[in-house]
Amino acid sequence: MKIYRAIRLFLIVVGLVVPAKRSFAQNQNNALADSLMENSLVCRFETLGTFGKGDYAPFWFTSNRQGLSSHKPESGYIRIAADGSMILSDDFGVGYGLDVGVAYGLQADCFIHRFYTDVNYRWIGMSIGSREIWGELKNSLLSSGALTWSGNSRPVPQIRIGIPEFTRISLLGSWFSVKGHVAYGVYTDSKWRSRNPDEPYTDRIKYHSKSAFLRFGNIERSPFHATLGLEMYSQFGGIMHNRKLFVDDEVMEEYRLPDGPKTYWNILMPFNRAGEQTKENGNSLGSWHLSLDYIGETWGIRSYYEHFYEDHSGMLGIEYKSDMLGNKDYVFYGLRRNWFDGLYGLEFNLPKEWPVRGVVLEILNTRGQSGPVYKYPSANVLEEVDGRDGFYTHELYDSYSHWGYAIGSPMPVSPVYNADGDQRFKSNRLLMFHAGIDGCIGPRFDYRILVSTSRHWGTYEDPYNEVGRLDSYLLEGFYRLGEECSWKIGLSLGFDSGKGTPIGSNKGVMLSISRLWRII
Repeated sequence: MKIYRAIRLFLIVVGLVVPAKRSFAQNQNNALADSLMENSLVCRFETLGTFGKGDYAPFWFTSNRQGLSSHKPESGYIRIAADGSMILSDDFGVGYGLDVGVAYGLQADCFIHRFYTDVNYRWIGMSIGSREIWGELKNSLLSSGALTWSGNSRPVPQIRIGIPEFTRISLLGSWFSVKGHVAYGVYTDSKWRSRNPDEPYTDRIKYHSKSAFLRFGNIERSPFHATLGLEMYSQFGGIMHNRKLFVDDEVMEEYRLPDGPKTYWNILMPFNRAGEQTKENGNSLGSWHLSLDYIGETWGIRSYYEHFYEDHSGMLGIEYKSDMLGNKDYVFYGLRRNWFDGLYGLEFNLPKEWPVRGVVLEILNTRGQSGPVYKYPSANVLEEVDGRDGFYTHELYDSYSHWGYAIGSPMPVSPVYNADGDQRFKSNRLLMFHAGIDGCIGPRFDYRILVSTSRHWGTYEDPYNEVGRLDSYLLEGFYRLGEECSWKIGLSLGFDSGKGTPIGSNKGVMLSISRLWRII
């Protein structure tokens, strides 16, 4: 009887939820919904080569390319991909894809970039496998990158279920839309993490993410809408190597962290039990999103703010404390915490016939991180030190990275650049200004320009002696050939000017050729 009632309630909810009208300003993160719009099969061939001068490839040759890049001055690959979809009924569809290649200078000579199957029933979507996912509420071509998940590193194989695009809740008068997901997967970078077998490291790490977004507005009645969202990502499980145990400080060659059914359930709850997140409960982090949009008939503007947090103090402005007798107390810091840390942005979407299509302006500040030291204000509590959240860094999992590249924003210097093999971020305190412009000149030529300048302070634990600087530039153009513009030739120029950071000064050229075939 309980199962029957649950099914009946589910069917009622399905009937009250209808897809929201999509706007022209939606970005590439709706790939799942797009792939299920029609019966199709598209094949793609691409070859790309990078040639540079300096210790590394230019920063924007490497960043926000879904891991299909290398920090080395010279690299290249050849890819063959196929993506298709089938509409089985008015409410049910299936998508699939395979993307493989061979490479020079990347972290693997042969790779499977994407291998996935999508199933979509009305507003519910499920994806199984490895596919490209971009940052929420960001322009994937022009933004410097979202803070929790940006598309900077390789895709993570996972099982993902949820509402992939904003869907209207008719029960609330058609003014509210929702989207969200829950996912579990596994990181594939154990080889990279274990490259220094005599040093402490953790491999075979499990992946978990979840999100919930609420949008207020009805595009059919008003050009304005607001979006509030929360993302949470976790690293858990895995095997520790050459690390000390938690009780007696004994160094163990191997120690398997919990990854049973109970662990999967615990990691689903935000920070497990409030105030009791232990070293064996994984690494949980995430970000708050706020977006205000105006969408006109031919142009639009979006202002957004993303606040990144490493723990519950940064998430809610609340710190949990216990004295020596085990008495728990709570302190609300509010805006005195690191709420001024975050990504602030403006995005302009201009008429399609203009030579400039989109403009993005961003400021990223990560200098606060709850401060270097916070004193606990209650005199009867013995603990008096707090702060130094250490963005993207964890004492057990070393770094929030995949194959050495930041999973969130690429602006902190990723561990792949550490010449000493350290897997931690060495410059997560920074201030960045960024601009991105793209557009088209005629029907066949597209271009993109990225400019960013950042100042780096290192970390609270290991600050730089002098403030580091990194200025990065990208000029990129694509020309389309053929009757259906199925051929695309790309030329990119990249420049870095830096001092005091591992990346330094670099310059390079990137050439690419691709061909599309629409089979169905």
